[in-house]
Amino acid sequence: MAGRRRTVLKGALAASGAPAVGAGLGVGLAGADAPARRGGSFSTRVRLRWLGVSGWEIVIDGGHSILFDPYLSRMPCRNPRTGALDSRLPLRTDRSLVEATAARHLTVPPELILISHGHFDHMADVPQLLARPAWRRRRIRTVCDETVLHLLLALDAPRPRIDDVIQVKGGEYLRFDGYTVEVFRSLHSRLPDHGSFAPGRRVSPPRRPSALGDLVEGDTLAYQVSVDGGPTILLMGAGNFVERELAGIRPDVALVPMTSHTAVHRYVERLLTATGNPPLLIPSHHDDMTTPLTRAPRALADSVRPMAARELSRAAAARSRVIEPHHLGVLDLTAALS
Repeated sequence: MAGRRRTVLKGALAASGAPAVGAGLGVGLAGADAPARRGGSFSTRVRLRWLGVSGWEIVIDGGHSILFDPYLSRMPCRNPRTGALDSRLPLRTDRSLVEATAARHLTVPPELILISHGHFDHMADVPQLLARPAWRRRRIRTVCDETVLHLLLALDAPRPRIDDVIQVKGGEYLRFDGYTVEVFRSLHSRLPDHGSFAPGRRVSPPRRPSALGDLVEGDTLAYQVSVDGGPTILLMGAGNFVERELAGIRPDVALVPMTSHTAVHRYVERLLTATGNPPLLIPSHHDDMTTPLTRAPRALADSVRPMAARELSRAAAARSRVIEPHHLGVLDLTAALS
């Protein structure tokens, strides 16, 4: 395993909020003392911004920016009668909301978009983001599996951006200017009855998707971003994982999806054991997925399940600090980890 996996989280946490939607990331929940240091220090400034669901922006000093699962449309996705995800509902991205959010909150044009799998709440807005006129001068690479590549084609992502796609399967270890990206095979979360939402693969571009379920899962992937002189960040897009893939990695920060995982045996406990109790845990994918990002901070806060952070905190048992994120809130890792 790479030496960057041994980087340490140290120091206290400092957060600042996005201007329109709240006060950044919240206070720690897992004990008053700082987590034990793993050794080393951080010299590179890194900031995280939660985009809701499992989406994150990572901004690295020097002008590097990475997006993970950027989903901004927040379209209706649940059956009004049962409250369950409904794959038959129409796929209607909110282009005005996507553009307004990107223009106001995405700090710099991304050079990399990492996509965990093909579901609507992970990649439906990527074609629009790739086509933004404001980013046309920036080369943007998209890292994804074969299914997502074909879905991007079906959703009319710009051809030059498609040519820049890096297709992966898991196991790849990619070097970029200022950081590396390690790709892991992963698993999608399971519904309480052990089923899954919109499974399937695409080995060629399908007809243009019109329903939520037309964006099928494909292969679910996890990523570890290791910043030169900075922290190592584990990014997951669903509440499940392949334990043997992650065993022995030592991220400084784990962004942990807290979707339904009652059908997954000891999901949180096994994840923490496999990754050596990362010093900082941040829950994600634990909001209602639909409250617009233009709503007031209180409405957005009410869309989050508070039990997710508490569950993480109980499992961590003070070995890790747990921070509750707020929509579009920012965590400055330079202040937090140096």
